[in-house]
Amino acid sequence: MTLTIHDYETVNELDLQLTEYVVQVLKTALAERETASLVLSGGSTPKAFLHNLSEQDLDWGSVYITLADERCVLDVHPDSNAKMVKEQLLQNLASEANFVPLYIQGESALNCQQRFINHRVLSDTYDLVILGMGGDGHTASIFPEAIERDQALNINTQSNVLLTNPVTVKPLRLTQTRKRLLNTRSLALHFVGEQKRAVFDRAVESINPNLPISYFIHQDLVPLSVFYSAAA
Repeated sequence: MTLTIHDYETVNELDLQLTEYVVQVLKTALAERETASLVLSGGSTPKAFLHNLSEQDLDWGSVYITLADERCVLDVHPDSNAKMVKEQLLQNLASEANFVPLYIQGESALNCQQRFINHRVLSDTYDLVILGMGGDGHTASIFPEAIERDQALNINTQSNVLLTNPVTVKPLRLTQTRKRLLNTRSLALHFVGEQKRAVFDRAVESINPNLPISYFIHQDLVPLSVFYSAAA
């Protein structure tokens, strides 16, 4: 594995440095291929970072954004990751970015898979995937207790998106699989707080199916850049 840890004293510094990192990756992609793709994670941790990113001067009309995972709820639901992205990122200078949701009401997981397979930009290798991590070691919606966990982590799976039941939380989720998320030119992990750092440190020790994030650490497909602050 190739692992680089960026440890910041404050969350504000973390958010600013992560924004700078993302902007550089997207600018490079736009210069080389005229389009760029960005995969985001949900939750509360990315909110300030995404707001900062929305104010950056980029060719946002050529940037395609989607989610690592999504709850099976409408995008007006307070727990919707799509709602968070629309409110925090698709504003200001980034209002012209192209957002492609994972969850569409009434669409089957199979049709969702096919939609991404056929997408002219998001079917290709991603430019940047930003993962989050829960206190139980889950990432995207690959949860330790989920029945679909092993399939989602299997690097040889034929699925790019899976419907998963986390068991420990509701509702059902759609998640991109490990294989699909690692098909990226750049990979980052973003989390805050000492409790999560303890979980991360355990995951660094060895692959552990009870810590799904460990499968993204212990791999040689793409280097992992970790952006962390102890201040939660």
